[in-house]
Amino acid sequence: MFFSQIIGQKEIKKRLVQSVKENRVSHTQLFVSSEGSGDLPIALAFAQYLNCENKLNEDDSCGKCPSCIKAQKMIHPDIHYSYPVIKSKPDKVSLSTDFVKQWREAIMVNPYLNLLDWLDFLNAENKQGNITADECRDIIHKLSLKIFESQYKILIMWMAEYMGNSGNILLKLFEEPPEKTLIILITKSRDQLLSTIVSRCQSLNIPCIVDAELANVLTERHTLSREEARKIVRKSEGNYNEALKLISNIEDDNQQLFRKWMLLLHQNNTEDILNWVDEMSRRGRENQKSFFRYGLEFFRECLVLQHTGEKNSQLYEEEKRLAFWLTERVELDKWELIIGLFERSHYHIERNAHPKILFMNLSIQLQNLISNKKLFLSA
Repeated sequence: MFFSQIIGQKEIKKRLVQSVKENRVSHTQLFVSSEGSGDLPIALAFAQYLNCENKLNEDDSCGKCPSCIKAQKMIHPDIHYSYPVIKSKPDKVSLSTDFVKQWREAIMVNPYLNLLDWLDFLNAENKQGNITADECRDIIHKLSLKIFESQYKILIMWMAEYMGNSGNILLKLFEEPPEKTLIILITKSRDQLLSTIVSRCQSLNIPCIVDAELANVLTERHTLSREEARKIVRKSEGNYNEALKLISNIEDDNQQLFRKWMLLLHQNNTEDILNWVDEMSRRGRENQKSFFRYGLEFFRECLVLQHTGEKNSQLYEEEKRLAFWLTERVELDKWELIIGLFERSHYHIERNAHPKILFMNLSIQLQNLISNKKLFLSA
């Protein structure tokens, strides 16, 4: 990965390059960002640049030396990766190295991926990814080995918040790594990391991609019209991964499930609602979280539509039809209650709430707010 391939983030790239030029690379760094901003691509490009044998004009790696070639193929012996994985077998310890082939393939397809994309790539179904205590001990072993061929030995840990309390195992390593060792932790949620880990890192906050830079990429790389690009930029909010999904209509699944749910609640069909709840409870926690994020965004857009009219709406035409239908039935003061319900449900599903109970309870409360009916009581 080259710095030149990263969308925007000019100041971040400049800061990292400058740290190498001035020989002040911090040994443990924490990249904090929101989804789709390029945290992982930046870490990959930084690792490649750091070990490049012929830095191009000192602002990017050359891409031609043996170190760069191996880094681009993600087979460099001095660059290690750690990421959430699933248990392949109940009685077997699972480490990142067990999934390195899939990891390389996933990053080659989309280095801006999120956790749900990664778990889908693994066909994880209902399993959740974790960075386990065994993984942490394996990291200590890897970084204790001598450098094979480059100037730096590097660890890139993606989604570091999934260490949980296992991160205690790595505290000493983070504070005093071996000489010429760089550790990059990437997180979407600094608050979910142990404070003792955060205090041992130099933090780098990576902002969302600027709208103009994202729009340029969409028109140049994906041949969208300016109007199409503008609409996707507004909806994706600086998230390139989200923009890619909007381009390929991956969001359709959530959209169709959501539309079906709203209509079932309005019709008050007990059997069909129960079937829908069963379907959602089997979809896996990451898919359920994705569904709640979609619903939250949709309800917020309904509120915008009711407040300011169609001109400020970021919804697609099919979504608008459902939104207009809902705004005719939901009083203005109820939107805050509906959005609050979804926010709490998203919070609870993240903390392993029972999905069937959660979706059933949410259906009962939403049905009352949307249709002013009591679920299961009316004909």
